Amino acid sequence: MAFHNKTLKIIASKLGLGEEEKVLNKAAEFERLLQTKLTGNILSDTSKTVICLDLAAEIFDVDLDRKSAIKYSGLKGPSYNNNRKTVENLLDLKTDKLTVQFLCLSLQCTGLQSLAEKILQEYQKEAKTEIDLNLPQYVCMAVHQASRINKVKLAKSKLVEKSRLKLSQWSKLDTEWTKFVDEKFDAVKRKVRTSKNIQNNEQIENMEVDQRPEEKSSEPKIEEYEDWKKRMLEAAYRELRELEKIEKDAADKKDNLFVSPRRSPRKTPQKFSPYKSPRTCVPTGGIRLLFPKDL
Repeated sequence: MAFHNKTLKIIASKLGLGEEEKVLNKAAEFERLLQTKLTGNILSDTSKTVICLDLAAEIFDVDLDRKSAIKYSGLKGPSYNNNRKTVENLLDLKTDKLTVQFLCLSLQCTGLQSLAEKILQEYQKEAKTEIDLNLPQYVCMAVHQASRINKVKLAKSKLVEKSRLKLSQWSKLDTEWTKFVDEKFDAVKRKVRTSKNIQNNEQIENMEVDQRPEEKSSEPKIEEYEDWKKRMLEAAYRELRELEKIEKDAADKKDNLFVSPRRSPRKTPQKFSPYKSPRTCVPTGGIRLLFPKDL
């Protein structure tokens, strides 16, 4: 039986792995490798041991109660899962690492890949401690900052999900990286802003050209003889018809002036009645007198 440290044996027995020799040997190997790759007091010794046992049991397909592992690690559920993923990446146990290229392809923003990789490299140079740039939170944050510089809209919810961070953790990391990127990539931002302004000005000029009305030609248009002749004849015939109509209307009005209305015979005064003879009065003495009715 190989020699293992006391902490590993105690925790393995509590997790029901005390008799799994191959699991214990693998977990001890992971602990030794982790000491060379993990710097700083990010995890306690107990947390490291529990996570190494968890990863070893998964490799040999041995059942492990995950709730018990989280309990003995002294971490909360989300924190345990994130640290487990970190240790898994440090030990190169997973080949499906999240890369900038894969993330840009999945989000359909391949134009941001080059700038995101430069941001990652620059962040590693400025980091005070050694960091693993293959961790998903750094990859997602680099792509996010590249999209912010180039003014490309990406789904923030997808980036947070792939980073395996809480929203509060993402916001804190975003504030830190925004300050760093604004200082280091200010020239790139100005270049992008200038190119955007040039494109907008070109689009405005093209719109003005398209909307500008066509200038009328200053040269007079020469009309064909046949067209001119036809147009003149039509105008003359039209004027002639109008004159004929005017003359006809004037003649009709003149005829109406000479027709007198017919009077009733009762209203026509008659000086002498054709049926009565004028009354005469012959007085004595031979003088004939005429009365007013006889006049």
